[in-house]
Amino acid sequence: MGAVPRRRAAALLLAAGLAPRGAAAHVAPTVGDNNRYLKLTPLADRVRLAYTVFYGEVPGAALRAAIDTNRDGTIDPAERQAFADDLAAELSHALDVTIDGTRRAVTWSQVVVGMASANTAAGAFSIDLIAALCFDQLRGRHAVELRDRFALAHPGETEIRFEDSPGVTIDAARVGDDPDPGFDYKILGPAPVLATPGPQGGIALTLTAGPRARPGPDADCARPAPPRELPIGPITGGALLAGLVAGAAIVRARRSRSAAR
Repeated sequence: MGAVPRRRAAALLLAAGLAPRGAAAHVAPTVGDNNRYLKLTPLADRVRLAYTVFYGEVPGAALRAAIDTNRDGTIDPAERQAFADDLAAELSHALDVTIDGTRRAVTWSQVVVGMASANTAAGAFSIDLIAALCFDQLRGRHAVELRDRFALAHPGETEIRFEDSPGVTIDAARVGDDPDPGFDYKILGPAPVLATPGPQGGIALTLTAGPRARPGPDADCARPAPPRELPIGPITGGALLAGLVAGAAIVRARRSRSAAR
């Protein structure tokens, strides 16, 4: 896709009276808003989807009180994970993914809670999720479409990033009706365009994974074994044996007819 154009993100930020932040500060909490971050990394056998929901100080504090189901003032690991699992299920239901024209379910391989303090009086925290959007065919050219119907409460910013990987070429990308989103695209406030059906909505990615492209380091994408070629030797030997047997039968038949005469 060439250089990374950021004119759309810059225009949105300037319209809101904000200055662009550096790349190192992409994932960060706010005071009254919740942020959403999606990163798509194409590999030889999949697109790796990293999805983060970052709850701000105020909404995060309100959620902590609800997460603390036993009301002891502390969020224990079980309470923390129960909330994260509920969010993971909600996101799986809200994400519509199509790979090479086939609809795919989203299954999270990692669901991690980033909560520096377990105190219910604390504020911001995040939920980080990882999913493998698997290809049926290893390497080659693939098309991925994603629609996100998750309704983020108190939406601050949504950031979509396309990440390079060795041996993979991103041929084209689209966010909503923008055919040139670059590698880093921001939306401030609600992002209904991510859920819009048809060619004017959602996220689309076309890629080519060449021979240098490497699969993911795990077994989340089960690939069918390459077709096995039947060995020539046994086929030739079997045919030869069948021919000898048939020839012997013919000889015996001829001898039987001669004896009968």
